[in-house]
Amino acid sequence: MEENNTHFQNFSETTLQYILNAIPPYLGLVILQVDEGGKINYWNGPIEKYFDVSPQPQQSIDEFTPYLVGMIPPLTNPMVVSHLRVKDNLYVEAHFLTDEQRRNWIFLIDQTHEIKAIHPILQFYNEEKLSKRNDPQTMNVKGAVSALYLLDYIVFERDKTETYKLIGQPPSWIHKLPKKLKTENNKALLIEMFPFIEMFQLEAAPVWNSQSDARLMSGMWEERDIHNKNIYLHAVALHHDQRNYMLIKPVSQQNEMDQGFLQKAREQRITLDKLAVAEKKLKQLLSFKDQFISIISHDLRSPIGAVMGLASLLLNDKDLHQKMEVQQIELLEDIKSEMRRLLDYNEKLFQWSYLELGNFTINRKKITPEELALYVQKIYATQLKQKQIQFSWSVDPAFTLEADETLLGQAMNNLIGNSVKFTPKGGTIYLKFLIEKNQRLIVIQDTGIGMDEEICKGLFTDFIHQSTAGTKGETGTGLGLGIVKKIIDAHGFSITAHSKPGKGSVFTILI
Repeated sequence: MEENNTHFQNFSETTLQYILNAIPPYLGLVILQVDEGGKINYWNGPIEKYFDVSPQPQQSIDEFTPYLVGMIPPLTNPMVVSHLRVKDNLYVEAHFLTDEQRRNWIFLIDQTHEIKAIHPILQFYNEEKLSKRNDPQTMNVKGAVSALYLLDYIVFERDKTETYKLIGQPPSWIHKLPKKLKTENNKALLIEMFPFIEMFQLEAAPVWNSQSDARLMSGMWEERDIHNKNIYLHAVALHHDQRNYMLIKPVSQQNEMDQGFLQKAREQRITLDKLAVAEKKLKQLLSFKDQFISIISHDLRSPIGAVMGLASLLLNDKDLHQKMEVQQIELLEDIKSEMRRLLDYNEKLFQWSYLELGNFTINRKKITPEELALYVQKIYATQLKQKQIQFSWSVDPAFTLEADETLLGQAMNNLIGNSVKFTPKGGTIYLKFLIEKNQRLIVIQDTGIGMDEEICKGLFTDFIHQSTAGTKGETGTGLGLGIVKKIIDAHGFSITAHSKPGKGSVFTILI
């Protein structure tokens, strides 16, 4: 295959316009035309400047040079890769374009002169480093990184606490933005000024943690200056000499401002705006949730207190006490006890948001397993009797338990309630406090209708579940198992569920 200028007389209008408007002055311009399969059809220009040999007829672009592997077809159209090193001290800017006839064009431009502009700064940095006459802080100020403002970069050093410090002086363009760079305790509030950086720094994590020099370039994003004009920026995450840096620079060269990149920048800006709106709504919803819990918790205190007071009044009335039967007195005592427990649980509901954040305070005390079993049996005595369900429990003599009595009681209440709900008439529920292999276990086992494996796996994954009617049509809120999981996690315990359709269910709490 020979270099042939006649091949380029049939440039499409799109290709011609791109060459005229998007490519900088043709310094060592090489043009290659590649088919959809990545085979080189023809080329033009001083190709020997960049490569040791010329392409062969229908040679794959990936075989011809390792520098362009995977570039055809381009990920974006057009696509620009800057500062591509093809030989020692030789750098190119590569442009990739697919025209309307689905032909792929590669344009290579000598970019070595731009790299050479940075060399004096790097040399100055190395001299400062080798001299060892200055401490690290002075070197940062005088070194290469701090001098990059001359190339329009604003530079920040990222420390181990993931905060940023401005290095050197800021370039002039930064003062054209309406937001001013704020500092707090000598740390630059970079993300507050450029929200785009919050996501980019996550992508740059491999660079930050690299054991050798590394860098990652971001896409472009759009900001507005004080004159309400668009300004397009891009960032570079840099790891050099065991230090991490974030460099930000405006994209001002015409060849970098093609429509594809502009559109991407606008889309990123829209995405950031949408995220900001979503964050605001989420904060409102969280606030509404806290207010709702606060109102409900507050409004429940009065009726609970009234019932407690009425039960106490009746129990303390000696004349009435003599006229009541033993069962009636026991019922009043149960009412008073449950109202006290409900009031305590209501107080904990008031702090529910702390439970969700893992900051809930557990008031541990020694709990007798027998008392816990009698408590849940008494709660569901009526339902057990109506459905003729046998409830039995057993306790290992060596079993001990320290937990928040109210919260664990509520968790057991919900678990036993589920068993009662899904166990048919004549079934059995077992509550066991066991010690197996030096591990303490609370086991709730029933002979209910059971669940399939998929439902069983997802029981504790979400907070809200669709409520399923029980064997006698019992209804629920769908909150029970979510609350159980939160309570168990808050104690540092764990819970598992095993079940098969028609074979019942087993819930195991590992203390």
